[in-house]
Amino acid sequence: MQPKASPGNKLLTFDKEGARSDSAPLRGLRAVTRIPAGRMAWAAITLLTLGFLTACAATPDDERPAGHELRDLQAAAHHSDGASRPVLAIALGGGGLRGYAHIGVLQALEDAGIQPNLVVGTSIGAIVGAAYASGVAPAQLWNLATAAPMFSLADLTLTGPGFVKGQALARWTNELVGQQPIERFSKRFAAVASDLQRAMPIAITSGNAGQAARASAAIPGVFLPVKYSDGELVDGGITSLVPVQTARALGADIVIAVDIYCHGARYPSTSVLSAWLRVSQTQSCLLAKAELAGADVVIATPVSPPALNDAAAREQARRLGYAAASEAVPALRAALRRFAGDSEHVNSDASMREVSPVH
Repeated sequence: MQPKASPGNKLLTFDKEGARSDSAPLRGLRAVTRIPAGRMAWAAITLLTLGFLTACAATPDDERPAGHELRDLQAAAHHSDGASRPVLAIALGGGGLRGYAHIGVLQALEDAGIQPNLVVGTSIGAIVGAAYASGVAPAQLWNLATAAPMFSLADLTLTGPGFVKGQALARWTNELVGQQPIERFSKRFAAVASDLQRAMPIAITSGNAGQAARASAAIPGVFLPVKYSDGELVDGGITSLVPVQTARALGADIVIAVDIYCHGARYPSTSVLSAWLRVSQTQSCLLAKAELAGADVVIATPVSPPALNDAAAREQARRLGYAAASEAVPALRAALRRFAGDSEHVNSDASMREVSPVH
């Protein structure tokens, strides 16, 4: 028996798929939920009110990163503790989904007994670097990265100079680092973004790690820019694809630069989009060349970006990163010995154990 609808309280029916019917139940469906229109209106008003209040509340998602120009970092980073140990930095470059190769690099360095004590990252390098600097082991990071729901990280918007908000990416990054702010990481860390108005790299060394990574990876025209104290931040790859200079500004004695973007296959020129991507890649790599020259060791991985759901390609990227880093280990050990004087001094100095190689 159909229930009666009272005047002013029209009976609406919704099937299991959410389709509306103002009369009889749809054919082929056994169960239909009936909601009085008056109650539904009040429920909608309540939900909208709660959503508005939630959006207006001060949450970590609203936190603006505090960025620093490189000259400000240089003034404060020159071995204030007087330690003789080398500051070994790893600069993880941008490159989108090629970033799985970064995890392979970190695994190879760990297997060689080499532990950087300063981590600097741009774009995907900032995301991987934040997790690593927070204390996540490379093997665990690989498991987390391969299980990540990539499509859910694209929180779309129809307003602003981009169509992805980036808040979902920030929240996922904060989950990776255990909700720790940057200053509580077990290793020193900086995410590099770009102040597009002033055309300069900006280093984020404290505060909300998710917002720092979001700013560093905010590709213009795709992600919304991230506001900070002096303006807006976008993808760090625009001004510093592989952030060697930021590592130096933070006091690094030895810098390992990891390039995952410029030594792989170039985009084809078979369509308007691919031609634009190739031009962008060429420009970025020309700008990055001079900065890479300032590194002590460059790990260049010839990796192509894997598709979102291509597990085999992700594994291939990781393996290429591992192989490239393994090949670079002798050069890195030589750089450590040059800095320390000789390998015996490196292994006998207790303050060096974090970065000294294991033979």
